[in-house]
Amino acid sequence: MPALSSSPRMVGRQSELAALIEAFDDGASGMPRTVVVRGEAGVGKTRLVQEFLSLVARDPLGAAPSDGPVVAFGQCVDLGPIGAPFGPIRRVLRDLHAVVGTDALREAAGSAAAIASLAALVPGISAEHPDAEEPAGEFAEAIEVLLEQLSQRRHLVVVLEDLQWADAATMALLKTLASTLRGRRLTIVATYRSDDIDRFHPLRPVLAELDRTRSVVRVEVRPLTGDEVAEQVAQLAAGLDPRMIESLTERSGGIPFLVEELVDVGDRALPDTLRDLVLARYARLGDDAQHVVRTMAAGGMHVEHDVLAAVAPLDDAGLDSAVREAIDTRVILADGAGYTFRHALTREAVEGEMLPSERVRVHRHYAEHLAAHRGDSPEDGSAVAEHWLAARDLPAAFDATVEALRHSRTRFSPATRAKLAERLTELWDQVPDASARAGVTLPALHLDAAQAWHDLGDAERALRSANEGLAVCPDDAVVRAALLRQRYVESFNLENRDRTEDIEQAVALLEGVDEVPARILLSRTLTNLAHGEHGEAAAAYAARAIALAEEVGDAEALAVALTVEAWRIAGDEDDEPGAVAPLKRAVTLPVDPPLRAYAGGALTDMLLRIGRFHEASVVGTQHYDDVARAGIERGSGASIAHPLSFALFAAGRPAEALAASQRALRLFGPHGKASVYRLLASHYDWDDRADERAEMLAAERATIDEAMRENPGKSRWWTIERAEALLGPRGPHDRAAARELLPEVVAAAEDEDRSPAVRRYGMATAALLALGVDADAAVHTRIRAAIAAAPEHDAAQAYAAFAAAALADAEEAPAAERVARWRAVAAAIEHDLMPVWHFHQARCRLATALIAAGDRDEALELLARVAAEAPGQGAARVGRWASELAAQAGGGTAAAGAGPAAAGSGTVGALTPRELQVLELIAEGLTNPQIGQRLFISPKTASVHVSAILAKIGATNRAEAAAWYTSAVAASRS
Repeated sequence: MPALSSSPRMVGRQSELAALIEAFDDGASGMPRTVVVRGEAGVGKTRLVQEFLSLVARDPLGAAPSDGPVVAFGQCVDLGPIGAPFGPIRRVLRDLHAVVGTDALREAAGSAAAIASLAALVPGISAEHPDAEEPAGEFAEAIEVLLEQLSQRRHLVVVLEDLQWADAATMALLKTLASTLRGRRLTIVATYRSDDIDRFHPLRPVLAELDRTRSVVRVEVRPLTGDEVAEQVAQLAAGLDPRMIESLTERSGGIPFLVEELVDVGDRALPDTLRDLVLARYARLGDDAQHVVRTMAAGGMHVEHDVLAAVAPLDDAGLDSAVREAIDTRVILADGAGYTFRHALTREAVEGEMLPSERVRVHRHYAEHLAAHRGDSPEDGSAVAEHWLAARDLPAAFDATVEALRHSRTRFSPATRAKLAERLTELWDQVPDASARAGVTLPALHLDAAQAWHDLGDAERALRSANEGLAVCPDDAVVRAALLRQRYVESFNLENRDRTEDIEQAVALLEGVDEVPARILLSRTLTNLAHGEHGEAAAAYAARAIALAEEVGDAEALAVALTVEAWRIAGDEDDEPGAVAPLKRAVTLPVDPPLRAYAGGALTDMLLRIGRFHEASVVGTQHYDDVARAGIERGSGASIAHPLSFALFAAGRPAEALAASQRALRLFGPHGKASVYRLLASHYDWDDRADERAEMLAAERATIDEAMRENPGKSRWWTIERAEALLGPRGPHDRAAARELLPEVVAAAEDEDRSPAVRRYGMATAALLALGVDADAAVHTRIRAAIAAAPEHDAAQAYAAFAAAALADAEEAPAAERVARWRAVAAAIEHDLMPVWHFHQARCRLATALIAAGDRDEALELLARVAAEAPGQGAARVGRWASELAAQAGGGTAAAGAGPAAAGSGTVGALTPRELQVLELIAEGLTNPQIGQRLFISPKTASVHVSAILAKIGATNRAEAAAWYTSAVAASRS
């Protein structure tokens, strides 16, 4: 009986399969997972994934097909070190399109810009609007949004095979998907050959980053054990001699593919080498079939039939016969409209059988055919370039790469653009008339690569490209200036190094050059100088940058210059209100969507800083909607969503603020997420949701700690947030913790290296924290100094007045003074300037002062309004304080927990409600002045109540009264 070509049942792999199933279950429950499956060639990665997919596709409960998982498969293809942008993702999207349909795909894409982007990858998606004028958005973002939205409705299982061949755009997208999707039903399974990944392989840094992502599961597929090899052999060919099985185990190394090939050899002599073993099936083919298989190997793992027919030197009948023989021998498989090698090892070994002349000839045929018939797609464009390289026709390879670069600039990925530009720089000296062929100079190509790496956030590679460009750019002043500016930017981003000499040299090169591109570049370069300088020099640079942009009529340079000028005014001149005007002008300019979003985010943040929360909410919402329509929400939305969240919380619109916060979490990377978690922690504090705050902080502790290590300056905001959690209606509820934390909060109020917003918020929080804390007099002096240093604009002065009023409370100023202070503060911040929770706090503090001044009725009316309004505005904690204060000021309610419960026993029933309150506080150990402060009565009145209580219950001192009260309460509960 002949041996089977492959095992009918997977052998072993139970723990690996369990890991995949667990990740699938997590994805189904709304916790996205990425599983990275690694193992050497032939070890069974694909078989494991196939077994996994067969299990999850089963439906034992008979659910409707529309409820099951949607599986989309993307095979990475070896098109050289660059590859076609989003090659495997294109296949994934087409699988999704086939399952969910055009309408669902368009709806999930959302914006017209995203649909326009996806149309290049999914033919037919935009057929209903062929003449739409909406420009395409970012491809990567359109893909991310599509997967995210589809996974809201269906569980998506995306499989990416052979990442070792993935193009740069796909690798960048995988990193993003693995790290940023939350709360979506998505499971990604990616495989790669571990023996192909050396320290120079482009996948290596991607894998390192994935290793740092908590949602990524790693599965190592190891060789089979001896017993497992025996089990596999028994399935393939029962009854083999055990000694032969032992030999098979040793020779195969436990690699299932090699076990299959060794068993297939049967009674024939065993090959001498591993390569001969892999080629054993191929060696049994006839000459025509071998020729066709070699031709196919030059085309990759999969070749369409029409392409193979055009390249192979056989007529239709001869080709069909040769292909059928190869399929019957299990060298290749029929796959869709073409053919696929049964295993990549076979393809690689067969390709190695080609003669040099044959290799050149076949690759030339592929290049000519693809260029003539199918060269418009990015995948075929990259393939044409790679085939010309393999055919050793460097000029043709150069020209094809130039064309691929043109496609990447207009339609696809900056990752691909960077690699294509670098490929051209490598070929430059080997091609005649390279500059004429490329349409650019060599330094300009290095600049293009540097800018592409910058767009990808890879400062190290951007810096390297800029340095390489400078090394070959001695005389082109404009390009050299641009390279110097790029090096300045990347050195700062990568090394936090201020290479002022580079930017100054760039300015010197551009001075006197009258061409418009040079004037635009000079404007952009001067904005860099303005951003890095202070004082009069910074003002002069910014003014000239604005003037140059206006002179040449370049809206983008002008928008950048105006935005930098706004930050300069806010920082250098400490005039945040004055920074609003240039930003309002910037957002009206006709610039591309990402730059408008940059200016819009800056305007939203600046309005937030000066306490114009309602206006910031309107502006932020408008600009966020704009980036969503433009299809750039992922890249530009986070910088708007975060300040918009704060503005909405501060304006008392918590439901909208929480939605904006969730958007920010979805869009931000790990470090940005930490800022959103702090904002949410503060909201949970003020909304009286301490348990939710604690749960969130515990769950996200690793993300927050990592962000603090990367950016220690953010710790000031976290110090303030911790202090807020300690606040109570009469001061901190944990006075020891408050006393320990107070110096840190005061330091935040004094920190000149932090933003004015941190200093203002720290000043107000420090003054509140000082209530009821026996702080050193020097601490009060420092808070007063921070108050005195507040700038002369409305928001800063509102915070200063708030802090001064809180400090007056802490220092027990006369009641009339405290009433006047808090009345003025509450009036000033009723509609803006300070967040709504501070407004309600101010009204509570005013009520406390009014009670002390004897105006109990106004105080109770004010507290009732706070108790009614604050919870709906996200300040339920302050609303609770108002209720407690009202109960204590009005009598009766506050004693409900003890006095009435005990009133049925003995003479306790003779005590008035107010006396019951006083007795409870005596039992707590409070002195008469402390009782007076707690109940808003004078110490003398408290003393009168104490005397009456002692007389009524027959106690001789406070200790007896406390013991008597404790006994009475215990008796009432028994």
